[in-house]
Amino acid sequence: MKKIWLLVFMVLSATALFVGTSFGTEGTGLKAPEAEIIIEGEKKSAKFSHPVHLNLGVACGQCHHDSQHQPLTDTDIAVMENGQQLSCANCHNKDFSDPKLQTPKAAFHARCKECHKQGVDGKTGPTKCTGCHVK
Repeated sequence: MKKIWLLVFMVLSATALFVGTSFGTEGTGLKAPEAEIIIEGEKKSAKFSHPVHLNLGVACGQCHHDSQHQPLTDTDIAVMENGQQLSCANCHNKDFSDPKLQTPKAAFHARCKECHKQGVDGKTGPTKCTGCHVK
């Protein structure tokens, strides 16, 4: 039961982060937040900077995708009414087809770590816990 409440808390925290504070202003649609965001986790939260990743040439769709795993473009995201549709937990939950990706944590770790190992234009990202997670 404790795990369920923790998962609910994580989902609500991530949703509030995207919906309430992270994205653009009225009339302009959603856009990547300029400030570093904190993604709440079960044990430790992680920090993430959209500008750093965008400046490296990482496209929105490398992280954000639809339910058919098709990449979302900045245009796709801009026409969304709110960030709720970007919440990983909408799909990455106990009903997700791949048991290894049934939590947002698992999805983040799989996506982020792999990309950080491969890198972009010879620049790799952190792969150790302390590289992303807030102390």
